[in-house]
Amino acid sequence: MDNHKYLNKRRWLREFLLSCLILLMIFYVVSWLDLSERLYAFSRDYEVIDLDDMLFSMGLFLPIYIGIFAVRRFGELTILVRESSTDSLTGLINHRRVQVLLTQEISRAQRFQRPLSVILFDIDNFKQVNDNHGHPVGDAVLRQVASLMSSAVREVDFLARTGGEEFMLIATETDGVLAREMAERLRQILCGADFGIGRPVTASFGVSQLRSKERASVLLQRADERLYWSKREGRNRVSGLAAGPEDLDNN
Repeated sequence: MDNHKYLNKRRWLREFLLSCLILLMIFYVVSWLDLSERLYAFSRDYEVIDLDDMLFSMGLFLPIYIGIFAVRRFGELTILVRESSTDSLTGLINHRRVQVLLTQEISRAQRFQRPLSVILFDIDNFKQVNDNHGHPVGDAVLRQVASLMSSAVREVDFLARTGGEEFMLIATETDGVLAREMAERLRQILCGADFGIGRPVTASFGVSQLRSKERASVLLQRADERLYWSKREGRNRVSGLAAGPEDLDNN
């Protein structure tokens, strides 16, 4: 979350430098208009005002107030960014945020010529869970799926809930063959879990590796097609080319 544009450290540094520039401009205007002398003369005319005490109070109050305001504002901004980027039910990245991350990771992978893969998966027959056990149980199943998958993926990857029972995993530094192995491991973890509904919960997976100069929409479309293959072939399976090194670009 720290790399969100509103929490980016470079952005805060630029705003700090801008504040310093504004301070210098104000100092120039004050000096040019000789405001300090005018304020001093005003205090001499109205001796009830102690200029030294007033300036000391302002000099003490303003930094404290600005510091407290900045800390509170940053905390509120952090909460807003987290809520706008997180799925409220599962705590995973939401659809909007993962699309931004995917674009960033594609740009990075193409710039440094590194592999990148996407895994899409969909819980099989999830409507039956809601119909037979109710939506609260269905929500509990989704939360457990998210928890199981989160604990099984690497810290460098991005796991998101993109729809009702649909999920996406951005596998960084990962070619299509390794991504398929990762998807198979996730499928097995899901099959072996007890969800307390009297039957196993399974998912179908579609895997695709980024090709040269490819856009995010094309990469996702190919992964979605392979997810459809898994559904069509009986569900609870992984679809994606298990190619050798010479065929990696076809994944």
